[in-house]
Amino acid sequence: MTTTTFTIRDTEKRKQIVEVLYEDAHLLVINKPGGLPVLPDRWLPHLPNLRHALVGRYGEEGAEASAVFTVHRLDAGTSGVILFARTPEMHRELNRLFENSEVSKTYWAIVQGAPPEDEGEIDLPLRRHPRRSRYMQVHREGKPSRTRYRVLERFRHFSLVELHPLTGRSHQIRVHLAAVGSPLAVDPLYGEREFLTIRDIKRSGFRESGDGAPRPLIRRLTLHACSLAFTDPLSGESRRFQAPVPKDFSAVLKALRKWGR
Repeated sequence: MTTTTFTIRDTEKRKQIVEVLYEDAHLLVINKPGGLPVLPDRWLPHLPNLRHALVGRYGEEGAEASAVFTVHRLDAGTSGVILFARTPEMHRELNRLFENSEVSKTYWAIVQGAPPEDEGEIDLPLRRHPRRSRYMQVHREGKPSRTRYRVLERFRHFSLVELHPLTGRSHQIRVHLAAVGSPLAVDPLYGEREFLTIRDIKRSGFRESGDGAPRPLIRRLTLHACSLAFTDPLSGESRRFQAPVPKDFSAVLKALRKWGR
């Protein structure tokens, strides 16, 4: 499948490459770079966001082409596959698929430590924190929330985990991982870090090269949306879209495999 790309400045004014994995008259599939919000920030609406960039790009051919409907979201710090509808009909039908859990979602996460078992399911209800509006919490009065997981690789202090969220709550993967003692390796809200360096991976026996602290390997959530699979509600075709692991995520894995055993 041929893909096209365009560039956009993210919230830190870094140039980001946005990859269009698939497009037709009804559907857009994007490989979102980490660090780029999907929608305008509630408190900082002037910052760049993916939907605004898509409306600008696809609005060049006329008013009808400018319709870009948000179907689901990824956190700004998460990279990977995200869908947008281009018609009201597709928007309605894709919303139905997501609401009925008829979309198979696969994520990779680099986490602190490891989940308690090699594979399993985290079944913990979630709700929005009553006093911290951006924060989700596990609570018995929350909405049912389920995430399946499988540990792909174990390192000395970290693990690579594959995740399949069976429900679609805000921050679900992040909160579930933190709740079982394995938060994302980088997660300033539910974890311990805002970035990850070689020092964090080596922990002991690390010698500085040159002056100053080591350069961060990754400055965003260590979470990547690998794939989405569903039956196209208009054509009836089976669809599966995949996004390759981005460079920063790959750099962390390379460092873990070299120094993190």
